[in-house]
Amino acid sequence: MSLCEKTDNDIRSCINTLQFLHGRGHKKVDIKTIQCISVGQKDQNKGLFHLWQEIFQLQRTKRKRIGEGFEEAPGSGGGAQRFQHILHLAMSSGEYEKVSQGLYDNFLSMRVRDPNLQSVCEALDWLSFSDRLNQVIMHGQNFSLMRYLPFLSITFHFLFAHTHVPRISYPHSQHEASSRLLSSKNALSTMLADIPACVRTRISQQSLTLDMLTLLLDIICPKLRPVNPQLFSSREKEQMRELIDTMLAYNLSYRQDRTPEGQYTYMLEPRVEEVVRYPGLPPRRQLTYQAKQTISREMEQEKMRRAEQLMLQRNPAAKEEEKKTQAGPKPTRNHQQRLENIVKQTTVETRPEVDFFGRAVAPKPQRPQPSSDTGEKCAVLCMGTAVGNSDVWFRFNEGMSNAVRRNVYIRELL
Repeated sequence: MSLCEKTDNDIRSCINTLQFLHGRGHKKVDIKTIQCISVGQKDQNKGLFHLWQEIFQLQRTKRKRIGEGFEEAPGSGGGAQRFQHILHLAMSSGEYEKVSQGLYDNFLSMRVRDPNLQSVCEALDWLSFSDRLNQVIMHGQNFSLMRYLPFLSITFHFLFAHTHVPRISYPHSQHEASSRLLSSKNALSTMLADIPACVRTRISQQSLTLDMLTLLLDIICPKLRPVNPQLFSSREKEQMRELIDTMLAYNLSYRQDRTPEGQYTYMLEPRVEEVVRYPGLPPRRQLTYQAKQTISREMEQEKMRRAEQLMLQRNPAAKEEEKKTQAGPKPTRNHQQRLENIVKQTTVETRPEVDFFGRAVAPKPQRPQPSSDTGEKCAVLCMGTAVGNSDVWFRFNEGMSNAVRRNVYIRELL
C-alpha cells in the first residue's frame, strides 16, 4: 500500500521500483525501505486546481493496518513535511503568476478562525512582495530570483489550510481589471486627442482622472426643461450655450445607440463615465432622452457654424464675394419668373358683353369699392385682382382628393 501511494497507484512504476530494489539486492521490502528510496515517483505536472486544493486543504491521517498505528499522508503531518510537499507541487507547476491569481481570488472564501484578520494582512503583504519580486525579475531580467516565487504558496497553505474541502473558482479578476484599465485609458486618450491646444496644455491624463472628470460629468448634466429650445428663457439659452462650449472644449458628444432590447438611447462619447463609476455608489443624475437629443442637435449646428467661420477666415476672398452677392439686387424667385413668363405669353381678347340671344348689352356702371375705416381696400375684394399681386401661387389639377380634412380658404393662405 505504501508503494502504491508513493507511485500514485501507477502499476508500471510499482513494477519498475520492485525491479530496481531486486537489482540492488533487497530481498525483503518493507515500509521503511519504500519511504527511504528516492525512486518510484513520476516526474509529472499537476493541474492548477489540484495545486490550489492541496494548498487550501489539509489531508486527514489514515489508519493503514491494525497494530501499526497511524501513517501520515504526503500533505499531512508535521510542518516540515507539509512544507516540502507544497514546495514540490509549486515548483513542478511553474505557472507562478496564474497560481498567485488563484490564491488571491480564493483565499478570502476559506474557513479561517481569525477575528483580528492577522492572517489576511499577512497574506496581502506576501502578495505585495510577490508582485514586487515579479516586477524586478521582468524589468531586470534577473531570473535567478524566481527560486523565491514558490514560497507564496507555502505561506498561504500554513495560513488558510483547513480539513474542509474548499470550493475553488478559476481566477477572472486579473483579466477583468486589465480589460477595464485598458478601456479607461483608451477612452481618456480619445478624449484628450482632439481637445484644443489652449485646454490641452493645462491638463494631463492623471489630473483629468483624479481631479476634473467627476466634476465635469456633473457640469454637463444641468437641469433643462423638456420643451422646445425656442421656448427657453434667456437664462436657459445662456446655460445651453455654456454647456455646448464646455462639451466642445473637452471633446464630448452624445451619440445615438441602440440597446439589445431595441430601444434607442444617447450615449456619451467617448465613454469616460466608466472611468469614474464605482460599484456600491449611488448612480449619477442622468439627462432625459429629449434633453440629450436637443444637446446633440445644438452641438452639430455649433460645429457647422464654427467650421464655416474657420473656412471664411482661411479664405477671405470668398468672404468678400459673399458680401458682394448679398449687397446686389435681390434675385427673383423661380416660381415668380415662371408665372411672369406665362402672363406675358397669354393674350386676352376683349369681347363685348351679350345676352342670351347674342345682342349687345350696355355695360353696367361700376360701384365704388368699399374700404375700411383707415382708407385701405377690403382684403376680400383685393384677392386675385392680378396674377402677380401675391407671393403665393396655386395650381389646380383635375380630379379630387380626400386628403384635406377641413375647409381651407384662400384668404388664410395669403
